[in-house]
Amino acid sequence: MKFPILFLWISLIFLGSLSLSSKDTNQSSAKENRVESILPTTPESGSPWGDSSERLETINVLNLVDEKNSQKRWQDANKEYATAIDYFESGRKTIEKRREDSKKEIYYEDRYEWQKQIRKENKEKEFQKQLFDLRSQTVARLVKGMNLLDKIENPKVKESASYLDLKSGIYREYIKHQEAFKNYLQVIDFTHRYIDLSSKNESEAEPHRLLALSYEKMEQTAIRSKNQELYYEFKELKKKHLLRFAEIHYGRDSKEYASIEEKVGKDF
Repeated sequence: MKFPILFLWISLIFLGSLSLSSKDTNQSSAKENRVESILPTTPESGSPWGDSSERLETINVLNLVDEKNSQKRWQDANKEYATAIDYFESGRKTIEKRREDSKKEIYYEDRYEWQKQIRKENKEKEFQKQLFDLRSQTVARLVKGMNLLDKIENPKVKESASYLDLKSGIYREYIKHQEAFKNYLQVIDFTHRYIDLSSKNESEAEPHRLLALSYEKMEQTAIRSKNQELYYEFKELKKKHLLRFAEIHYGRDSKEYASIEEKVGKDF
């Protein structure tokens, strides 16, 4: 799935004038987040898609390089990647500690339960704002790393394991933050880029889980925009990646795969 097509999709969503049948609209509206009900809500334990991000050692790629700046760009991109991971993890822990400390604070001026609740909600908004800012700054570092890698043009370097592993890692972290931001078009675009990098990436279950969830969100957006064509397109893509996730995660001969395949066959 190419990036310009995604922007065409979102443009069509807001400009589209085709109407869904009331039957399709009512059924889909009543079943929001259906994919979430049959898929795991978190990545597999130990997966680099989880809380423990994968760091890469500096690798000497000079023997692959015709351009003298290629190695430095790879190293600089790797530094941005590692710094982004450390920066976010350190900041997240600090915010969590502040959140836990705030639960122990006592405000004697809060005499009524509604006063305590309002203070609690205001504190949580403050922590969410801090986390949002932390993610935004982390994303800026990841984008810088992407730009450095994109400046490497040597074909041998771009096909090397060190280049593909680093680009995969940067994309993976970027996708995690975009999912947290609920930027589903960005999740879709960069998850497809991630998958296209290597057969190894395509054979991971988590990218397909994210795509199934994100396409369902876009399916719901198409419903609200009354765009029938996009609704069915997103629906088919959702089912495709739902099945691919089940195949990788559970195995094609498993009961879980058979159950999901049956739901998809019934136009889930």
